[in-house]
Amino acid sequence: MPEASTVNGDLLEAFYADRTARLRVYEPPGIAAVLGAAGKPDRDLKLAALAADGVPVLRRRGGGGAVVLSAGQVVLALVTEAASAFHNLEYARAINGWFIEALAALGVAGLEQRGITDLALRGRKVLGTSIYRSRLVLFYQASLLVSNDVSLFDRYLEHPHAEPDYRQGRGHESFCTTLRAEGYDLDPQRVIAALEPIARRRLAGFR
Repeated sequence: MPEASTVNGDLLEAFYADRTARLRVYEPPGIAAVLGAAGKPDRDLKLAALAADGVPVLRRRGGGGAVVLSAGQVVLALVTEAASAFHNLEYARAINGWFIEALAALGVAGLEQRGITDLALRGRKVLGTSIYRSRLVLFYQASLLVSNDVSLFDRYLEHPHAEPDYRQGRGHESFCTTLRAEGYDLDPQRVIAALEPIARRRLAGFR
């Protein structure tokens, strides 16, 4: 069963303590399955495989389906005060634009906003997001697939019970790709070095 702790939940707790925006950009140190707020372990996860491999199951605040975090990905998590209690799509796509800007500087072209708040290359997902809102508090998390092992998704995740139109019923390995698989010789640390300064600048004036 999922552990009590939530992924990056400490950022939200720290924000509530002093109302100062928080940002974290990192490569996950190991493998973990993460359920969204409404996720159901027996519906969304391949629990036998997770148990056999000793992979922890965690929760996160916010919507979206179950994901697998692992080395080779870049995760961006932030919490800040927003000017509106609404406009979640606009907020998510604005922050996704920080990824597009950073990756363009690294030579990645053709990223598209697809589904609700995904980023895709040639019709395949490379970034997924989750948002949690509490009045004017915005808690955003995203994972970018840089050079990770996409086969872990099929090993540990069931097919999602809800999916964006552009997925068209594809399995995890057919639907998702990585920047490395798309021909970009990048690693998470190079992406973090490009993304974090942009994210910190944009967050300072974010409303």
